[in-house]
Amino acid sequence: MAFLTVIPVATAGGASGERLGRAYFPAVGALLGLLAGAVFVLAAAATTPLLAAVAAVATLAVLTGALHLDGLADAADGLFGGGDLSRRLEVMRDSRVGSFGLVAVVLALVGDVAALAAMTPVRALMALVIAGAVSRWALVVMIAAVPYVRQAGLGVAAGGAHRRFDLVLGSAITIVPCLLDWRRALASLLVVLLIVAVVGAIARWRIGGATGDVYGATTELSQLGALVAFAAHV
Repeated sequence: MAFLTVIPVATAGGASGERLGRAYFPAVGALLGLLAGAVFVLAAAATTPLLAAVAAVATLAVLTGALHLDGLADAADGLFGGGDLSRRLEVMRDSRVGSFGLVAVVLALVGDVAALAAMTPVRALMALVIAGAVSRWALVVMIAAVPYVRQAGLGVAAGGAHRRFDLVLGSAITIVPCLLDWRRALASLLVVLLIVAVVGAIARWRIGGATGDVYGATTELSQLGALVAFAAHV
């Protein structure tokens, strides 16, 4: 919870690979989705679906401290920018946002809002819960499948041993919220797996593996993919 959100929780000894609780990322994502979904339902009752969608997406950004959006921006700048390997990694570490990063974040936010605005409040609530879970599951998959390329950085905390065990446990946890609407959840999972495969392949090709920014980009794009699947799937 402390790693993925700005929600204040007591921690003992700080975040390490062994203490991070990667397997519970999907549960944290589902909780975030539930909170954003509640905001959507309340806002939709008082305003319009479009404004409710904006409020829900803003809630997710605030609760996560825009952690994944920042990763998406940096990953887009580094993976699609020019230069050699060291230059790409340097760009991804730079706190400034370039043109690729700006476009990526704007498109992701607009996509989230557009997908949610096309749903009824009940479907949007379920979509946000399930998208929150499967997008954080995608993060666990990326951690397990793609090697981390840096020696330091925020993503180091997500490494460590027992990644495959965490993937199995995280997958089991992800199934629980997916039971809310298993048909649309299955479509979301298929979309998310495709996103993980594409992002992982690009990251391996451009920088030889993953970074914390790639983790954030995977989470944000997977959330978008899951929401689009809910909006499009009948």
